[in-house]
Amino acid sequence: MNNKKRLFSKKKKKETGEVSLQITSMADIFTILLVFLLKGMAADAIQIAPANGTVLPAGAHSKSIAETSLQVEITKTDILVEKEKIIGLAELAKDIQKDDTIASLTQRLVKEREKQKFIAQSNDTVKVSNQVIVLADQTIPFSTIKPILKTLAAQGFSEVKFAAIKE
Repeated sequence: MNNKKRLFSKKKKKETGEVSLQITSMADIFTILLVFLLKGMAADAIQIAPANGTVLPAGAHSKSIAETSLQVEITKTDILVEKEKIIGLAELAKDIQKDDTIASLTQRLVKEREKQKFIAQSNDTVKVSNQVIVLADQTIPFSTIKPILKTLAAQGFSEVKFAAIKE
């Protein structure tokens, strides 16, 4: 009987002990959730910052675009490729060739394509892209955009998407 009392009393001590919460496991779970949510948000949209004074048109949401796409911007005064001025719109008429392409834009696109090919040769995970994001001010007429699109197509940039502000 003494033995039974001893065993019984030991059990009571264990039952009355304090229970502590293991925070380490919960912190791991929250960290994983946070990383998962951030990755999900990053895959949905990319950040595009148009030049000062450029107002993008409003539009409906469509398919996502790759962040590595070439960025061509048409402001009220200039044509930019990757934020670098190529030609002013005032000089554009003089630079249009017989095939309705723009000579200075063609030169810049050739350099971009060579750069893409060089990077693709050095890195197997990078591929030459034919994607272009066009950021055009909402006041730019289509007659100005048309030779730019012809130039892009002539240089192999066939997948053109226009950036717009989500309605």
